[in-house]
Amino acid sequence: MFEKVVYGATAEGSISDDVASLTKQGVEDTQQGVSVFSDVLGQIIRYAIRIGIALLIFFIISKILNKILKILDKRLKKTNVEPTARHFIITLIRYAVLIFTVITIIVQLNIVEASSIAALIASAGVGISLAMQGALSNFAGGLLILVLKPFREGDYIVLKNSDVEGNVQKIDMYYTIIKSIKGESISVPNSELTNHAIINSCSGNWKTAYLNVGISYDADLDRALSVLQKIKEEEPRFRKDTGRVYVDDIGESSITIGIRAQVDVEDYLDTVWDVRKKIRTAFIEEKIENPYNQLDVHIKDIPQGQS
Repeated sequence: MFEKVVYGATAEGSISDDVASLTKQGVEDTQQGVSVFSDVLGQIIRYAIRIGIALLIFFIISKILNKILKILDKRLKKTNVEPTARHFIITLIRYAVLIFTVITIIVQLNIVEASSIAALIASAGVGISLAMQGALSNFAGGLLILVLKPFREGDYIVLKNSDVEGNVQKIDMYYTIIKSIKGESISVPNSELTNHAIINSCSGNWKTAYLNVGISYDADLDRALSVLQKIKEEEPRFRKDTGRVYVDDIGESSITIGIRAQVDVEDYLDTVWDVRKKIRTAFIEEKIENPYNQLDVHIKDIPQGQS
């Protein structure tokens, strides 16, 4: 009987110890989970605060930079620096300062380690250079245009390798914007402008028009030239004291004559179309014949018996 009582007491004591041990383990696990959650939450809050401070600093620096660049633009304008050069310099300074600011903020606030940024730039350098090969070529082309000045804003240029032509509106770091005579804005990569031939038709807001027309060899050449001279003098859209009437070519079946005159770019197409119509109407009235392709066939008699 005594042995049973001792055994029962020992069993009850063992169960109590197990329960206490399990309870203690559960409390420790709960405390550890709460500690981990608190650490993670603390890191999230710290990163959120750092990112918020970084955005605030970037916003403030951007505002200050914009004011400084406006002052710099006014100073450059007073020193008669060309608009193209002013825009290029200001854009270059803006990008350089903003990129440097972003990297500095990231390093100083320990958002990313400096060694990680250096390793990332080093590992991605080749890929970035290959991916940005076209952009770098355009940037180098913009620098060449700025230094060599093959054309300026307002000039009328023609690209020999394409059908693009018009007035240069703006020269950016990577693209040059051209306004065609049709009113279209065309963005041309700067590398295309530096690697191909360009015709700079003018250094102002005008373009030279060449209006050629062919006349027959039987027509009176002097009378035809006088008709063109009269049309040139009476056309109000031709710039005064510019251009002349000329004989351009003596071909196989026609004599090519024409008018050369300067026209404002905005009126170029309308002027060319209208003057061509006037030339045709005047030639009909003056009975000046325009040539047309013809073939003279000579038939030769072949004696009988020959083939």
